[in-house]
Amino acid sequence: MSDTDEIITLVNRSNQVIGDIPRRLMNFQDDIHRVTFILVFTGPDTLLLQKRTDTKAFCPGYYGVTTGGVVAKGESYDLCAQRELEEELGLILPLNIEGMFFTEGEGFRIWGKVYTCHYDAVQHGPLTLQAKEVAEVREMTVQEILDNPDQLPFTPDSFDALLHYVNNQLKVYNNVP
Repeated sequence: MSDTDEIITLVNRSNQVIGDIPRRLMNFQDDIHRVTFILVFTGPDTLLLQKRTDTKAFCPGYYGVTTGGVVAKGESYDLCAQRELEEELGLILPLNIEGMFFTEGEGFRIWGKVYTCHYDAVQHGPLTLQAKEVAEVREMTVQEILDNPDQLPFTPDSFDALLHYVNNQLKVYNNVP
């Protein structure tokens, strides 16, 4: 199925399904939709980032802190996350659910579900990058991403997913409900 034929589930501010729409007709600034965000760890605090191709409609050439994508009509968050991980990086790995959050900004209004997984090249083999979406990958520590000394352009929604994850980890660490 091409991107123009993809049917996206629309939700309201409470993440309840209110309908669906072809991707080509969607108003990403106003319509709320569901997205999966997978933090692919390569070490205890190191993530695999994806540089988006220059042909992507949203944030071309930016670095995604996560793997993932838009949840299609009739698809669960979990199935979407598994599909996106395999499509974008060629990986089939166990995913841990890290929570849900709402985020919005210029060009997006999203209910996201955050996942984590661990990738080890020796154990899992080489990555197979999806040529139309992933230009390259690189590794950075969580702190390097947060500090961003190289001023890399990060996709704002994936950066928000990382912030959601980090804040939840701090709550767990500090025993905050």
